[in-house]
Amino acid sequence: YRDQIAKVAKALSKMDNILIFSHRSPDGDTLGCAFALCRGMRSLGKKANVKCADEIPGKYAFMQEGMEQQTFEPAHYVTVDIAAAHLLGSLEEEYAKKIEICIDHHVSNSFEAPLKLVDAKAAATAEVIWLILCAMGVEMNKEIASCLFAAISTDTGCFKYSNVTPRTHLIAVELMKYDVDCPGINFKLLDEVSQAQLELKKQALSNLEYYCDNQCAVVTITSEMIRQTNASPEDLDGISNIPRSIAGVECGITMRQINDGWKISIRSSEKVNASELCGKFGGGGHKAAAGCKFGDDYESAKK
Repeated sequence: YRDQIAKVAKALSKMDNILIFSHRSPDGDTLGCAFALCRGMRSLGKKANVKCADEIPGKYAFMQEGMEQQTFEPAHYVTVDIAAAHLLGSLEEEYAKKIEICIDHHVSNSFEAPLKLVDAKAAATAEVIWLILCAMGVEMNKEIASCLFAAISTDTGCFKYSNVTPRTHLIAVELMKYDVDCPGINFKLLDEVSQAQLELKKQALSNLEYYCDNQCAVVTITSEMIRQTNASPEDLDGISNIPRSIAGVECGITMRQINDGWKISIRSSEKVNASELCGKFGGGGHKAAAGCKFGDDYESAKK
């Protein structure tokens, strides 16, 4: 594994004019990795920018504070926390085949790139980015550390998910040495809710259904519910965790209506492999958190 880290670090050290991609509907891990890596590359005198198909939610704005877009013609392309080409979103057609380095932690990773580093044991891709930045000799600072801490915290539910390992905590300890506002980041990204999000959760809970002797719970979020509550994409964060949090539920399913059908988010206990389950329907992810997509027929998708 150290050899893999060293190989990626060496490849990145030779690059300049780099475009770093986050996945569509960006979360804390993909953005934290992208901006941490971008800041690290710039600190070494490289030119680098972050690119994402979708708008970056306002709560992650701190990650890019003081970072102006640099002007250059991209020569190298890197993805972080992207498990499949389609997760590039609208950027897939233009960039998927240009990606040279893919850094990820999803066991279901199917991205094709000349150089891949996928650590399925990492609780967040940010753990891998930390190791790479250290191997590159990047001088750590508060801004980089804050991005990486936020990435790890959000992808572990503030260190409470089963994906957390001793290494996860050890890296977090190192990051905290750089005056990271851990309480502020955790509250902003994991606890604070908007009125729209609260109303959306209320409506989602009103259609909660149980299956499999109450071991499976399903909530549905329709486009009409999103319209009525004036919820933003950012407001949808966290809702997929609700059904799994119910006592006795081993598999929590959230069905969200999208333009071309239904997006399915699964959160599960050790008894259910969410990645394997979603993999049967063309999706994937982690053992305890994964997703897939179905066509526009609600009843068929739910069945």
